[in-house]
Parts: sequence; C-alpha cells; structure tokens
Amino acid sequence: MSDRIGHNGGPPLDDRRLGPADGASCRRCRHWRPPSEREESDYRAYQMGVIRRRVAEPSGACDRVVLRLGGPVAFAGTKGRSWCYNFETKPPPTDEERRGWGFVTIYEGDRIVWQGREGEEPAEYRQGDLFD
Repeated sequence: MSDRIGHNGGPPLDDRRLGPADGASCRRCRHWRPPSEREESDYRAYQMGVIRRRVAEPSGACDRVVLRLGGPVAFAGTKGRSWCYNFETKPPPTDEERRGWGFVTIYEGDRIVWQGREGEEPAEYRQGDLFD
C-alpha cells in the first residue's frame, strides 16, 4: 500500500491495457448472441421515423463478459456497441454458413451490371456491411 494521500491502490493510470482492443465491440465478438431480427428491424423503423412508438435499442447477450482486467467472467445483456476485456474476433463465415444467401442481380437502367451471391457484390452497390 502506498503512503500517498488519496491513493486507493488502484491500477496505474498510465497503463495502456485499460482500453478496448482496436475495433472491439460486442457485435464483432464470437461470444455475443445478437438480438432477434424483429427487435432490430423495429428499432431501425423507430430511428427512421416510420413508427412513433418508442423502441429501446435492442440488446444481445453474452455469457463470457469480463468487465475489468483479471475480473470474473459473467453473463450480461449487452448492446452491439459495448465491449469487454474478453473480446475475440468473430471468424469470417464459411461457405456452408453462406449457403442460403440469395442470388443477386444488379441493374442500371435495363442493363445487368453484376450477378452473384448476396454479400459478394462490389462495394459501390452495397447498402451496408453485413458483418459490422
């Protein structure tokens, strides 16, 4: 224990491990289970003003949350933008996981510009990142 006045024995403030890893968020973690598609679509509709009924931001669940370095592992309901010290990057989807994704045809006017599997379209034609 330190003899300094006001020192409570906590970790040093200049410790660089106090923050999240780069890009760490529950949405990108392999442990996180996202909320239902219905909850997410209702929230998007509320944000865009399509529905007036207030809808809370949906939260998923994780049974491996670590809120402080060396702390216990716990279960928690978390939002996709949350993070913890037990972050592990989600692996990219395999071909078997992609099975069932639709076949896409992109038109410009009456001309076909691109055809292929959903998620593989060129970046300029994407509406949002699927794995974000």
